[in-house]
Amino acid sequence: MSLKNASFALLALAFGFTSCDNNDNEPAPALRAKMDASTLTASSKYTESFKDASGQSTVDLGMSTTRLDMFTEFNTYMAQVAVAPPAAPATLDANRLNSLYTGTTFTAPVLNASGLQLRNTTAASFSGTNAELVRRYIDQNITKLAVASQSVNQVATPGTAGRLGRYLVDGNGIEVNQVIQKALIGAVLLDQIDNVLLTDNALKANNSKVADGKAYSELEHNWDLAYGLLTSNAIMTTDINLTPRERFLAGYLNEKNGPASPGVYMAFLRGRAAIVNNDAAGVKTQADIIRTELEKTMALSAVSYLSNWKAAADPAVKAHALGEGLGFIYSLRFCTKYGTDAAFSDNLLTGLTAGDNGAWSMSNTKADVAINAIKSKFSIL
Repeated sequence: MSLKNASFALLALAFGFTSCDNNDNEPAPALRAKMDASTLTASSKYTESFKDASGQSTVDLGMSTTRLDMFTEFNTYMAQVAVAPPAAPATLDANRLNSLYTGTTFTAPVLNASGLQLRNTTAASFSGTNAELVRRYIDQNITKLAVASQSVNQVATPGTAGRLGRYLVDGNGIEVNQVIQKALIGAVLLDQIDNVLLTDNALKANNSKVADGKAYSELEHNWDLAYGLLTSNAIMTTDINLTPRERFLAGYLNEKNGPASPGVYMAFLRGRAAIVNNDAAGVKTQADIIRTELEKTMALSAVSYLSNWKAAADPAVKAHALGEGLGFIYSLRFCTKYGTDAAFSDNLLTGLTAGDNGAWSMSNTKADVAINAIKSKFSIL
């Protein structure tokens, strides 16, 4: 089989996605002894629930954990521009930002030696041309952030970068580091999970033999990589009140789409069991649950932050909410289960920030137009 784009970072570059040897109309030969999926519960450890005949775990989250750790350090560096007093905000080095995005200057040597990066994984499900447009969008925002950070000790005004409370905004009143973070949640994490690893085509990966030198089949590993891009934990935390909270996409799944969180974790467990049992229909059912709920999380997050912008009186709080909302709206282009695309996202973004003053001229009316469009598209009440 072939996937949509030969540049898929996780599959093509990392471990090699090979063709499916099996006739699509015939089940593949069973690789594992069947397991009783009914024994899996919300307290089952994902990393310990799936083993081969010798008792060795067939789960390897290493590559996905590396990407999450890269994203974490990149985000931590960006966040130096938004600190609470008495801590002093820091200016950012554009070269360091770019090198973190391309995977070369992490503090952990293991990350630098991994051969992985965030940039070439960005928008990997898109065509080469369209993927590069997304990557350039991130590149351009990295430049905007570095430039704005030179004004980190000034007060922001329309047309002039600076701080609103603890938050750094550019001359258009946009908190750029939040736009970058939320855009990458969609362009790296959601896109890889929904549009690379758990698509109908990807679920036809070989499941009748283990990959060379590994304990897992290609299909098992695809599924595990998807889980690992949500969490590096043995059990995905589904309670927003527990600390430490999950990172990035899983954190917003818990915060904005909380009732679905346990369901997503169970879908990962049940889907992995279905892979063990060679149950293609069962795998697809669970993949559809995961993809639907993660995409709904992006929409709920966008609506929530635009609503927070409307409700806030403090300009700093409004700027922070808007930055997060704009980033999530950019990420809606990766919500393929709901049929959204770049045009949908870009039209909303243009409507919100059009005008000479950008975010400074935002209005409740503009916010409502975007909120209602997202609610309608994602069937959110």
